[in-house]
Amino acid sequence: MILLRLISIAVLAHMVFVAARMTASLYALANQTSAFTVGVILALFSLVPMLISVRSGRWLDAVGPLRPTMIGTLLILGGALLPWIFSYEAADLAPLLVAATLIGTGLTLVMISIQQLIGERADPARRPAAFSAFALGVSVSGFTGPVLSGILIDALGHRATFGALVVVALLAVVTVWTSRGLMPSRHGTVKPPRPMHPVELFRHTELRHILIATALISMCWDLQSFVIPVYGTQVGLSASEIGFVLGSFALATFVIRLAMPVLARRFTEWQVLIYTMFSAALAFTLFPMFSSGAPMMATAFLLGLGLGAAQPNIMSLVHSRSPEGRIGEVLGVRLTIIHANQVVLPLIFGAFGSVLGAAAMFWTMAVLVFSGGVGAVRWKMHRRDR
Repeated sequence: MILLRLISIAVLAHMVFVAARMTASLYALANQTSAFTVGVILALFSLVPMLISVRSGRWLDAVGPLRPTMIGTLLILGGALLPWIFSYEAADLAPLLVAATLIGTGLTLVMISIQQLIGERADPARRPAAFSAFALGVSVSGFTGPVLSGILIDALGHRATFGALVVVALLAVVTVWTSRGLMPSRHGTVKPPRPMHPVELFRHTELRHILIATALISMCWDLQSFVIPVYGTQVGLSASEIGFVLGSFALATFVIRLAMPVLARRFTEWQVLIYTMFSAALAFTLFPMFSSGAPMMATAFLLGLGLGAAQPNIMSLVHSRSPEGRIGEVLGVRLTIIHANQVVLPLIFGAFGSVLGAAAMFWTMAVLVFSGGVGAVRWKMHRRDR
């Protein structure tokens, strides 16, 4: 019951985030903005989180999860309100830009708090199962967010969709308030350990490889969330069809995470991560070959089967390989890497795609992630030989 309440907070917050990313992209594209401008909007979802993630992790270690979670949900609510209140005609891009910053920052505070709390409350032997349940919840929000927002955009418009997100964000705030007894607050009475410089974490060999894998998988995740709306618009898909393509990806992450307890008994975390990188390379190779909804949905489903398996295994490795008392800090470093990708890559992909097209972006990512898979295999073989 406790785990369910915590996961529900993450699900509601994440639903607003993924729906807002898609809605903001399509809202801007509907008003004739360029792919580069869409990249700027998406980058702002992660700019502030990139700068504050490590400090947020240290703050979380010091004060407990209640304050970061409540502040995070309030930021998400404020971000959803702006594009609903101010129309594009009246305020141009400004509401979308500010909303992206607020929602991205809020989600970071919520996710890092819930992840740490789940890891602390779960029995070490059941920690992978707890994070699988968390990941399943995130898959549900990852599916429902794009699908419902696509349907609402086609039926009611972009501003009304943001209005619906306000309702979801309000539910998140209420859920945090009613669950505050589950979130211990330290009130600064516990002095945290001396902060470790993030570079020092990379001296831990396996932790370094975990963070590198995080970077590659994050790049894959960000590419599909950015390029699919752009590519889908270019080939003439409707908002609903684009939503179903993104929803197919999220549905696949749900399916694979549902199977994770069985897979975890047969495969190690690193074997799953290697599979993730190779399957992502195949999916990115296939994407530009299709221009209609059904085959793109199938390819997105294949991509989701790979990437969806990654998060529970990475989170389990982070909690088991982190230095003692530094889990929040390591989570912050991990989020910094993810958000750095989310800031830089949409700008690069937007500029790159404007010149060379979406196909070049897909194939470039396929080469990168395939190389990462080969590198992981070689590292595991070297480690086994020692």
